[in-house]
Amino acid sequence: MFLSCPSGALKRGSNIVAVEKEDLAMQRFVTLFIIFSVSLLLVPQAGKGEEKIPQIISIGTHPIGSFFNVIGVAASKVIMEHSKIRAMAKPMAGPTAWFPYMERGDVELGVLNVWDAEKGYFGESVYEKLSNKKGFSIRLLCVTIWNSAGLMVAKDSGIHSYSDLKGKRVCGNFPTPSLQLQTEAFLSNGNVSWKEINPVPVSSVVEGVKMVMEGRADSSGTITLGTPVIEELNAKKGARFLPMDPSPEAVARMRKFHPGYMVKVEPGPANTGIEKEKYLWAYDIYLIINDKVSDEAAYLITKVLWENSTEFEKVHKLLKDWTPSRFVSKNAMIPYHPGGIKFYKEKGVWDEEMDRLQKSLIEKKK
Repeated sequence: MFLSCPSGALKRGSNIVAVEKEDLAMQRFVTLFIIFSVSLLLVPQAGKGEEKIPQIISIGTHPIGSFFNVIGVAASKVIMEHSKIRAMAKPMAGPTAWFPYMERGDVELGVLNVWDAEKGYFGESVYEKLSNKKGFSIRLLCVTIWNSAGLMVAKDSGIHSYSDLKGKRVCGNFPTPSLQLQTEAFLSNGNVSWKEINPVPVSSVVEGVKMVMEGRADSSGTITLGTPVIEELNAKKGARFLPMDPSPEAVARMRKFHPGYMVKVEPGPANTGIEKEKYLWAYDIYLIINDKVSDEAAYLITKVLWENSTEFEKVHKLLKDWTPSRFVSKNAMIPYHPGGIKFYKEKGVWDEEMDRLQKSLIEKKK
């Protein structure tokens, strides 16, 4: 038997079913909206500082094969392995080549010696024209290691001090200003001026040592301890670095030509030319950063390098001396980046003396 119902009741039932479907759809929408909203709250959001940290950075260095490039490679390796930043060392002719790229923001970090950093910051010497007399927008991130250098003679030369070089044939007139100034600084240690020697023009520090080897000069120009060509001179004639006078007066004379400080060097397998303990002139190698790089990024990079400094020597054994104790220097020639300063203050290695030095370097450029 079939039961029948009025047509009106059927319509009303259809309406009820339609309303129930609408209510169900609305409930589902509200549920999904709540789930979506809660999920947004649960998903980790990028911190305010993280938005200012670049994904990729470039580190300007000297050409491949130079020690400056080795430092850049070591820095990039540590940064990539201990942060989300992809760091790449970019070998070029040197700061004269990559400074303009840094000014445009295409290079974030750079490796160079203290003289190039100072002249580049103030826009002096070879960097006056290159920076339109303004100097480049750079800051110091950290000091890496140092170069120990001096003038070298053959063991049978009869020359034992810098004062003995008066009237002698000394290599110089380098095409690179900083190398020429180093040579003149070393001569000044013995109160010898450039006019009191017989200059032998050379195009490189290696050529200077070879001139001594061949008997065409009495003394090399500036040469760094550990340079391979020293071994050649030592095998042929014997090699000797001239000892420097560490007195305050002698140091003051030298700093008129080139920034640096005295280091005591002892005989050892890697120190050819050092037959007994003596002083050489040392100058720092800087890792600098574009001052437009955010404080957050500079802080992070400084932290990563500091906390993983023991890994530098995996790239080159001489980088074992690039330790946190060297990052902050009271002899800094350019100001530090604020992001780095924040980290150094947290570590307790930035004091009032560094604050005064920072202020004076910034005001000196104004």
